[in-house]
Amino acid sequence: MTVVVVVVVAVVVIATYLTWLASRLDRLAGRVDAARAGLVVQLMARADAAHELARRRDLAELADMAERARAGHAALLAGAGLGTTAEDAENGLSRALRAPAVVAVGQRAPEEVRAVDSAAARVALARQFHNDAVGDVRSLAGRRLVRVLHLSGRRPLPAYFEIDDALPAREEDPPPRSDDPAGIPGA
Repeated sequence: MTVVVVVVVAVVVIATYLTWLASRLDRLAGRVDAARAGLVVQLMARADAAHELARRRDLAELADMAERARAGHAALLAGAGLGTTAEDAENGLSRALRAPAVVAVGQRAPEEVRAVDSAAARVALARQFHNDAVGDVRSLAGRRLVRVLHLSGRRPLPAYFEIDDALPAREEDPPPRSDDPAGIPGA
């Protein structure tokens, strides 16, 4: 009788653990979907801000790259994956935002590029959240027990979204004086 109780307890513990693993994979997949949606929203906001800046300042290259990125967003909203086409369009927009003409606008009128810089910073954060969620799913799905028992089902592993999202250097405030050891002017 003791052996039967031990076996039943062991089966219940193992079944509970496997159920927990499967539900954790589902929750993490939901987190990836939410992070992906947030990333797409931030990418759209950055493209819209860049397009508005290009329209106001007549920056043709930036307008072209913003339109290309916007076209990719339509595919993303339709359910297409975050693939190399989207990455290429976003990388082109990032390069256009660091182009000399845009940097010059930022130096002459920093208030005009503030919306673009803010949107670009939010893209960097959203991409980090997305890639962290993807890393968590890939880590859990890569465990031997999960692979052997097919606990992740037939769902493909999510992909990282790697783009160049470095912000352009803007000099709105003068740097601190070099003779001030604390870096605080006037202290």
